[in-house]
Amino acid sequence: MTSTPLQLAAIVSAGVPGLYPVAALPSADDALDFDSAIIIDSADKRWRVRAPKHPEASVRLEAEHVILQSFSPGIRARLPFLVPTIVGTVPLDGRQAFIYTHIPGKHCDIDELADISYSTREGKTNIADEIAHYIATIHVFPTTIVEEADLPVYTGEQIRERRLAELDRAVATGKVPSGLLTRWEQQLNNSAMWQFRPRVIHGDLNEDNLVLDQKKVVEITGWSEVCVGDPAQDFAWLYACEDPLFRERIFETYRKEMPQEPDRNLEARASLYAEFGLAQWLIRGTELEDRVMISEAVSMLNHLEAELLAVKALAPDLDEEKPQPLD
Repeated sequence: MTSTPLQLAAIVSAGVPGLYPVAALPSADDALDFDSAIIIDSADKRWRVRAPKHPEASVRLEAEHVILQSFSPGIRARLPFLVPTIVGTVPLDGRQAFIYTHIPGKHCDIDELADISYSTREGKTNIADEIAHYIATIHVFPTTIVEEADLPVYTGEQIRERRLAELDRAVATGKVPSGLLTRWEQQLNNSAMWQFRPRVIHGDLNEDNLVLDQKKVVEITGWSEVCVGDPAQDFAWLYACEDPLFRERIFETYRKEMPQEPDRNLEARASLYAEFGLAQWLIRGTELEDRVMISEAVSMLNHLEAELLAVKALAPDLDEEKPQPLD
């Protein structure tokens, strides 16, 4: 059942004693998983409420609750960005809806972030460097934060095996171009690509989870996928940017920020995750029997294959290997 912003406002009122909602605004979120709204109260404070639509989404919110609770006041004080605080929960349709503090701010798409980066005057903090610094900050969190919260801890081999299992599910749809399947299979079977140090990762980092104020990132939200995993996953979203220089600057600054040099295949795996995200969208659409999702995914996969063919990235040039005619 879908809840409207006004219904969610009533949830906030029940979950936070003394809070009196006066306005309810839509909030950007994954509409397949959550109902979400921004609530303004009588003291002009803002709150965000998220209600899961199905059990898997509920598990994600529970995981976020655990990790946000593990951010003690001391940890929060040392972070260069803000993180939300969960201030209440309310039962809704057999699950828990969560109420968060909310900082007013702006969300920019990734190309707008690149534009902000290029418009930054010398001497001012560049948003690309800022994003790199924030990712590095997350990646040097002690793994005990995740372990003590009983959240997933993966090795490189476990991550590779999980992706191979997803690849099998993508093959089963019969809708992924064969060139892409071959490319991904080769990368997943290249053991050298999967030799890296697992780190604490955000797991769902993208422009929707960056809150800006005056062209500066002030808060990072969306902590439901935190785990010890592949640091490359937190860079996959950057491959949607039209300008590769923005992405390259973030990688460059990140490498300088990290206390140990990241592995040399970081960018290659991030690119693989970005590409494979289209297959994951297809798998999800197939499971939901959503024809629109399936059609969108197939269209994007075909477009990706065409782009990779154009730059000869799907397979090596075999001209030199062809038999030569005898004189």
